[in-house]
Amino acid sequence: MSELIRPLSDITAADTPTVGTKAAALAELRRAGYFVPNGFVLTTPAYAEFINPLREKIRACLTDDVIMDPSEIERAATEIRGWLQDQSFSSRLLDELKTALASLDGSPNHSFAARSSTPSDDLATAFGSGVARAYLGLVGADEIAQAAARGWAALWNSRSMYYRHRKKIPQTDVAFAILVQPMIYASAAGVMFTQNPMNGANDEIQISSIWGLGAPLTSARSRPTQFILDKTSGEILDRTLTEQVVQLVVGATGHTEERGVAPEQINTPSLTDAKVKQLAELGKRIESYFHSPQDIEWAIADNEIYILQARPISVRNA
Repeated sequence: MSELIRPLSDITAADTPTVGTKAAALAELRRAGYFVPNGFVLTTPAYAEFINPLREKIRACLTDDVIMDPSEIERAATEIRGWLQDQSFSSRLLDELKTALASLDGSPNHSFAARSSTPSDDLATAFGSGVARAYLGLVGADEIAQAAARGWAALWNSRSMYYRHRKKIPQTDVAFAILVQPMIYASAAGVMFTQNPMNGANDEIQISSIWGLGAPLTSARSRPTQFILDKTSGEILDRTLTEQVVQLVVGATGHTEERGVAPEQINTPSLTDAKVKQLAELGKRIESYFHSPQDIEWAIADNEIYILQARPISVRNA
């Protein structure tokens, strides 16, 4: 594969500028033996190629008068996002995407996730608040390409455009990568903080869990069951149980769909105590690996724990 698409198995921390912090961290964990779904990255050079036909059109649109007028910059942002969402992949980029997909799985109905991966936390405002995107249940190259285009279009909100103008950052030079991985057909999923985010206690771990895929939790659409553990002993110090009636799952076509939770599971925790403690031990190891408290997204399928994201708690990257 070229510089446009990089397999996760070939990525190291040194590739962060072109693959982003999310992809680089997961690649490191995969190399270290953790269960991380294999995948590939549409790199920042891929974004550069994607946006290239629109560069002059965007520059012509963003005059100083437009940027300094709140209503005009909002109009321009909406227009530019529309251009990007309608922009097709070049034949070269689309061919490489199809090759990358074929290297993972030849099944036409295999389901994938596409997530944004920013190359620098220092440029968070330049990327813009709310830039992070995750698209689940994508089937085939065309759906992945459309998701990538929508993800890249998120760079173009009025707040980040104005910030880039004020800091004299060329508008079309800011870019992030798109991480593509097979969907985990999760029976349960959630988030783990290896430092209690509620009180800052470094000797406590917080685990939140729901039935099915974790997206309703991370988007705050579903209330999780929550556990607090002593980091040293692994003892469960506190638990908050919630009723869950609906779960998000991967359907037969590979797309996501909502299903009712089985009646016997509605008021039952989506994690056993043994799994909670196993997750906590995993979190401690990942914290030790990166030498800092971690915000970890995980999913369980066939009793195996998969890591979907690991990032420092103190830094909110996309």
